[in-house]
Amino acid sequence: MCMGAGLIVTRFPLPLWAARNNRDQLWGGFATPPTWRPLEVGTGDTLIVPAKVSGIAIDAVLDSGSGASIISKPLAAKLGMTNLEPRRINGLGGKAPVGLVRNVAVTLGAYAPVLPFAVVADLRAASAAFGRPVDMLLGADVLAGGCVALDFATRRFAFEKPASFVAGPEWTALPLRHGAKQELFLLASITGLDPVPLMLDFGNSSALMLSSAYVEAHALLAGKPVSTAAIGGVEGVQVVKSFIADKVSLGALTVASVPALALDRWTSVSTVGNVGMPLLGQFDIVLDVSQGQLWLRSAPARARLPMLKDRSGLGLAASATDLTVVHVASGSPADQAGWTVGEQVIAVNGRAIDASYTRGLLWQWRYGPAGSRVTLKLADGTTRMLNLADYY
Repeated sequence: MCMGAGLIVTRFPLPLWAARNNRDQLWGGFATPPTWRPLEVGTGDTLIVPAKVSGIAIDAVLDSGSGASIISKPLAAKLGMTNLEPRRINGLGGKAPVGLVRNVAVTLGAYAPVLPFAVVADLRAASAAFGRPVDMLLGADVLAGGCVALDFATRRFAFEKPASFVAGPEWTALPLRHGAKQELFLLASITGLDPVPLMLDFGNSSALMLSSAYVEAHALLAGKPVSTAAIGGVEGVQVVKSFIADKVSLGALTVASVPALALDRWTSVSTVGNVGMPLLGQFDIVLDVSQGQLWLRSAPARARLPMLKDRSGLGLAASATDLTVVHVASGSPADQAGWTVGEQVIAVNGRAIDASYTRGLLWQWRYGPAGSRVTLKLADGTTRMLNLADYY
């Protein structure tokens, strides 16, 4: 998860029920009409669905980039999961100590498997990036039990039986493969180069991540403005390079001007990067892991998830009372204005930071148009103006 990624709210000219009825006609590839359930798109790119774990109702994050489902330490304690087996797992940029718990009952829609095991991990960095607690990541082990449809136009998802979808000609099929650590990956082309393996990562709020080795080998930063960003995962927070990739092609589908990150520490031996939700969210999606297939179809322009570009330079961890600066991007407006790590923002444009920060619209301030002026009040009572600008 990238620190502070966000959402642009979509407005529909039709009543929601009318939009859904019209959209239903476009999902006829299923053997029977899908059972749709509400999908929350938190901060623009985090997919949150209602689920249960060991009988407790939770809001869970769909995360195809994790081979195993991950339970937060606070939720594990609430569930009485105390007899944990120590393990270490790979994050995107390093290893993290975790615990293993056996025989975990999960419910997602009508699907109710008992997972042979799940991981218990510290999800505080992911929660800080998201701005509210993340209780559980539903990984590829759960998603493999069904066929997942994501309809961003009407904010809903369906979890149907495997092999229940037959794609029409409007869909582009992308074969899925498994890496050495069971990570799901597909082949994609970066800036017109030969296709390379990229992890399929619903849980990543960065549109595109690439290993620095791949970026350097193909001179992808040559002649481009480059800055820095902070990302958080199970292995903690790391600072990476940020830039704009000219285009990314998924089969015959191409997306231009994609915000990208280059990671010095890339742990996957089977992939050179990953494709995150902002890029995948340009399309309607059907994923059937059991069949090894991902289908994409161009979504209506207003329905697509935004590929947000920060124009402040502040990497922020959100709490119920403030925004703590965890990173200042190189060459950014915040860098030029002298901001430092550890400073705390308690109000934006006169609106206090509270528990509703990431649930409303306030967090979008960092993604406003270049030239916008934002008033930020700090915990010490001082007020600063920040001029938003394109810096990479």
